[in-house]
Amino acid sequence: MSVDAGELRRAVRAGEVIPWYQPIVELATGTIQGVEALARWPRPDGMVPPDAFIPVAEADDLILELDLAVTRQALADLSRWQRLRPGFELNVNLSGRRLDSDAGVADLIAAVDAAGVTPGTVCAELTETARPVAADGGAAALDRLRAAGLPIWLDDFGAGHTSLQDVIRLPLDGIKFDRSFAGQLDLPRAEPLLGALTAAAHRIGLRVSLEGIETGAQAEAARRLGCDLGQGFLWSPPVPAQQVDGWLRASDG
Repeated sequence: MSVDAGELRRAVRAGEVIPWYQPIVELATGTIQGVEALARWPRPDGMVPPDAFIPVAEADDLILELDLAVTRQALADLSRWQRLRPGFELNVNLSGRRLDSDAGVADLIAAVDAAGVTPGTVCAELTETARPVAADGGAAALDRLRAAGLPIWLDDFGAGHTSLQDVIRLPLDGIKFDRSFAGQLDLPRAEPLLGALTAAAHRIGLRVSLEGIETGAQAEAARRLGCDLGQGFLWSPPVPAQQVDGWLRASDG
């Protein structure tokens, strides 16, 4: 399915690109700690695949408009969910492009402040698959976000542009291993390597999450290797906000 930038821009401004949510699970207890907001574009003729429109947005500053629109909707949902479960968390995607300007950072901080949610419960996931964060201003911009109460996670670690250099140079609170690691846990070198990287991350004060978990065996391996959080189809694919309402009401009851 092909998408052009003009069509996508109109859809974003009309509120047609919306957040769906995938649970983030605390591996030690099996409880849903929060959700990640993921952009979805439902149309009368079917769902537009994210890999059909996200690269179009990433090609220019349209990604800033898209991310901010989805984040604002997600924050409104979070405000409602925190009335059901105080401290419930939300992870939102942060394009490296947002760090290029003071205005881009200020827009995100203002959106979080306006939502009235519990401080520290909105985590920004730095997506570096499109292009790396600039070495000069990127770290300073992340410091501003952290000072405003947003923990920073490095998403898709081990894929795209991400590297150990990013973990060293950027002010981070956690790393998310790319989903490809979960599918390779049965390989002889996978567990020792993932365990060593997780232990190193913990030694420098970072939390660790593994994406792409599809089986109970993968979840148990991730827990055994020290990962704090897990995410994947084992628990749920991305779903509309109403389904998260149901999860929280069921757990509350």
